[in-house]
Amino acid sequence: MGMIMNQKTGRISPVESIGEIHRLVPELQKEVSLDLFPVSNIGSIDITPDLWTEIANTIYKEYDKYDGFVITHGTNTMSYTASALSFAIQGLSKPIILTGAILPVNDAAGDARRNLVYAIRAAQLDIAEVCIVLGPKVLRGSRAKKMHESVSRTFESTRFPHLADFARTFEIHPWRITKRKRSLKFSPNFDSNVALITLHPGMSDKFLNAVLESEPHGILIRAFGPGMVPEIISPWLREVSARNIPIVMTSQVLDSFVDLQYYRKQLTLEKMGIISGKDMTYECALTKLMWALTQTKSPSKLRGLIEKNLVGELDE
Repeated sequence: MGMIMNQKTGRISPVESIGEIHRLVPELQKEVSLDLFPVSNIGSIDITPDLWTEIANTIYKEYDKYDGFVITHGTNTMSYTASALSFAIQGLSKPIILTGAILPVNDAAGDARRNLVYAIRAAQLDIAEVCIVLGPKVLRGSRAKKMHESVSRTFESTRFPHLADFARTFEIHPWRITKRKRSLKFSPNFDSNVALITLHPGMSDKFLNAVLESEPHGILIRAFGPGMVPEIISPWLREVSARNIPIVMTSQVLDSFVDLQYYRKQLTLEKMGIISGKDMTYECALTKLMWALTQTKSPSKLRGLIEKNLVGELDE
């Protein structure tokens, strides 16, 4: 949505002015009062945790002035940002909506205008959480995942149903977090010194040891099935545990739940101190770990934060 195609070269680059986006919805300006706040004009692949903090700070500063917020964001890392904001700003009493587009803003057949319209409409609903809206689906931000490079099915929530659907008959569902007066909890900091490891058959000790030598403050492991790991990496896991580096485990399976008590072999992992990511997406689990590391230095309290449902991100 923040990109424009050069008609001469065919190359895509960031828009020069946020006004390009503002001009997409002239008729909606009769329906709502829109104010625009440019934060950063970069592609989403260059987003950093510092920018999550900057976005959160902007919303926090302006929070009492508006009924809702819409963030235009590239689709490639949108699920990370949505999860990060969910933890950074808790206790919401109004919606924060992220939206974007697959095609450039000046593409006549593109999805930018449609998505922005749906996002602005969603920001007026009785919803009080961070959401992703591309097309007629309102998804919980901490549950959403990019699924396709398609203008019609870009994001989906495989582990949690839609919060609302715009169709011929509009539906808003009762499992959403609704608006009411709440005490805002603002904790916008993240520790980016974490490692993400996706297990695969034949994973080398050299790679795992290189991760450990980088001295991460936390590690997220994408394991097999409901949280299974090969026996060969058990010594490495014990070494990580001995160094008091927290490990959060999630699954490579798109729709799964990590249960460290289901198999006898997994009980050993729990005794090592490995934390279950339950049914969180790995994007959500990673950002939650980065956030939780700034909240406590206690291993037991960290486990409690990760395994507790804070913003609807997991089933307990």
